[in-house]
Amino acid sequence: MLDADNLAALTVAELVAHVRELRNANAQLRRQLHPAGPPLAAHALTEELMRQTALLTRLGIEFREDLEPTTLLQQALQTITLHLPADEATAILIGADQTPSHALTVSLGAPRLLPHERATELLKHGSAGWALRHGSSIVLLDLANDAQRFHLRELQSGGSLIATPIHQSAATAGVLLIYRLATHAFSSHDLILIESIAAQLGVALGAARLYQQHRLRQQHILTLLDFGQSSGANLSPGDVAARCHTIATETFAARWGLLFLRSSPQSQPEWIAPTNLSLDVPVAAASGAAQLTTESQSVVTIAITDDQTCIALPLIHDGNAIGSLALGYTSAQSQPSAIDWKLLELFARQAATVCATLQLVSRLREQTQLLEGLIAERTNQLQRSRDLLRIVFDSLPEGVALLDETERLVAANTVFASQIVGRHPRDLVGKTYAHLLRMLERAAPTTIELLADTQKERRRLRLRQVFPEGERSYIVERMEIPPSHGQPASRLEFWRREQ
Repeated sequence: MLDADNLAALTVAELVAHVRELRNANAQLRRQLHPAGPPLAAHALTEELMRQTALLTRLGIEFREDLEPTTLLQQALQTITLHLPADEATAILIGADQTPSHALTVSLGAPRLLPHERATELLKHGSAGWALRHGSSIVLLDLANDAQRFHLRELQSGGSLIATPIHQSAATAGVLLIYRLATHAFSSHDLILIESIAAQLGVALGAARLYQQHRLRQQHILTLLDFGQSSGANLSPGDVAARCHTIATETFAARWGLLFLRSSPQSQPEWIAPTNLSLDVPVAAASGAAQLTTESQSVVTIAITDDQTCIALPLIHDGNAIGSLALGYTSAQSQPSAIDWKLLELFARQAATVCATLQLVSRLREQTQLLEGLIAERTNQLQRSRDLLRIVFDSLPEGVALLDETERLVAANTVFASQIVGRHPRDLVGKTYAHLLRMLERAAPTTIELLADTQKERRRLRLRQVFPEGERSYIVERMEIPPSHGQPASRLEFWRREQ
């Protein structure tokens, strides 16, 4: 080992020798770390793992861009046949009744739908059904022999096959099948990769399912809000009943939906027949549930028959039960989930608001009709009374004129209008008192004389007119009418002709 403090004491030859030794040691270390020849198996394994990781990452990115099950299956199967040693890839998704809902096959990059009958056969007798029933993967390296050993019926007669379930949380969404023409074509690394792809596909399908449920419930909420807003006063109870039945069957997947309403707070709820709909439903049995839920103001569930259940919800408005809504389900149908129950409660509230509005409008119409009848009767009475008063008014032998607080003529009888002024009564209404006097002065020379008051509440005048045929004289008595009941003060004048 060289001493750094003694380097200055070495000769050039000694330094060259030490440098050569260091270079030789460095080369030996490099040969040990990077041996010559082909890559080791560890390097090949590392590259394979990196390739698989890149493939899974790519699938994860692609799955985030689409939320439709068929498109997700097509992307996954095409990627598998393109980047993995697979001649054919098949995916079968199952529904709530464990029957195929989506089935797709990709061979040589070309996707095609798998017939429902073939998919059902694979689920019943093939490796796909075995993987679903056991919840684990099955590897058939020699399909011709292994299929007989497991008593399986496959679409292919030979080659290698892997079937792995597609899990979603605690449920199984379907199965993924990978096939190769060669036997013993899959390794343990291939199985791990395919199971990882199935796991990613399950997560993507779960996200797609949640997204579709969210969109569906969003549409349901919009439907219920539209039901509450569009149901106006022009609808009849039968129209609302028909709308309730449509929402119950289309939105909540019920067999039927019946509307029951009370005609009064003390009466029993009665079934409202939907307009333009003919229903074959157990109305009598549902009526019992409707009565029970109306009285208890709580949800009631009863079994109508062995395979039919009725769910009755109360229609509550301002704290009072005005009726109920009954929905029918069969035993094969799934019961509403927690979120669907919230939507059902919203449905019941909207229906209660709409029905309460219709009942209020109906009562208002009845009151309006009653009020219109009373107004018409009162108008007739006033008209008859006015006609009688007018007859009495016109039959008086003296002229009568009614003036308002501004000294304008409001009314005059026939004697005052035709005999004294010489005009029709309607030609005088609205004229001022001064204008009436000018009309009299233009007809003949006129003089007015103030007479002594005999009564304090009355004012007396004498009006004389000189005509060619003779003289006319009138005694005019004015009586003040004080304001009353919001009406302003007015004046009443009596014109009596002197003999």
